[in-house]
Amino acid sequence: MLKKKISVLNGVAIAISMVVGSGLFGLPGLAIKATDPITALLGWGLIILILPTLIFIFSYLGQRYPSTEGLSLYASLGLGSWSKKGVMLVTCGTLVVGMPAFFLVGGSYIAKLASLDTETWTIPCAILLAIVTTTINLTGLDKLGWVNKTVVTLVLIMALLISVQALPITFTQYSAINSSSLDQVTISGVWLAASIVFWAFQGWENLTFIFGEIENPKRNIPIISWVSFVIVAIIYGILSLVVSAAALQGKDVANLAGIAELLPDTLLGKIFLGVMVLILIANANSWVFACSRAFYSAACAGVLPSSLKNINSRGVPAASLLYSMFAYISVILFIWYSKTGEQFWFLLTTQGFIILYGAAILAFFRLSTGLWNKFIGVLAALCWLFLIHGFGLMIIYPLSLLLIGTAISFFDSKRNVT
Repeated sequence: MLKKKISVLNGVAIAISMVVGSGLFGLPGLAIKATDPITALLGWGLIILILPTLIFIFSYLGQRYPSTEGLSLYASLGLGSWSKKGVMLVTCGTLVVGMPAFFLVGGSYIAKLASLDTETWTIPCAILLAIVTTTINLTGLDKLGWVNKTVVTLVLIMALLISVQALPITFTQYSAINSSSLDQVTISGVWLAASIVFWAFQGWENLTFIFGEIENPKRNIPIISWVSFVIVAIIYGILSLVVSAAALQGKDVANLAGIAELLPDTLLGKIFLGVMVLILIANANSWVFACSRAFYSAACAGVLPSSLKNINSRGVPAASLLYSMFAYISVILFIWYSKTGEQFWFLLTTQGFIILYGAAILAFFRLSTGLWNKFIGVLAALCWLFLIHGFGLMIIYPLSLLLIGTAISFFDSKRNVT
């Protein structure tokens, strides 16, 4: 059984390092590439306004159900017990395609740091990142605490330095914006930008998978969630302004390593790039850590093979970590072979989590009382409807996983009866 050994400070550090990383360094450029600088900026602002409702709901449910099943549990509480295994399979399926997209961002920055061609070396570097972070996680949670605290400090320093350096450009570019600049903004464009950058805030739902290991969860879960959200929202808000301003100025930031284009072409710039890579590695550590807990919980519930629930002498779900690493590498190789764009994989991951959010919102409606809670629930539902409406046929993937998981549950219950 996993131990409760995550303090408030460690929890905040894990949350921030889990959220800030690939989203911060990869998505500002990708959102601009998919839309335009102004639309991308509006997408960032919209998501920052939407997230507090979900933070509130996760905190509320986490206080009452602190479990390594996390979001999977909340979603099944919303849809009903029949859906639990289906929801777990949706969660695992979403993480299996989402983590490779994450590693691609890290691989792009690692290749850039090594002065390698990103077109050629992003895939090998992404695979290397998956192997390294899995190996670090196998050493145990205690070894990750200082890494997460260090990365939070580095993130704050990096955000401050980049923002201060680009501040004059930012003011100049935004002062030149007029009504004609806004004519190109459309609702569909804002939805696309918001759906892409939503990935950058995916971390708190992953944080729910470690709620079962947080000390004094009733008191500490809300503190960890809100403190980390405020810090992350400030960082993302400032840097999205800076990157969009750079794009308006004509800088080539519309790619996965877009933030790197804001760095000076000097030794200092190379050091900054190295720090970014360290931040991405720490971010990957936190994600790999939380994902392994999701796979572990699914194995305990009988959704995934029972071998994945084996825990080593350090209390680490080693089998889950190793099997998931091989799954991530397989998907990365498929992305390379199929030559599908990064945008597709980010959107595929985002819509899987948005579906789970919808089920968690239903759970909140069912379990909460009071006018204020109902107001938050309605507001969250309206935000959810906006985010889910544009995914089209992509919705087949998570719905298929939900049906397969539900079928597993049905046949298991039949087997138990006989």
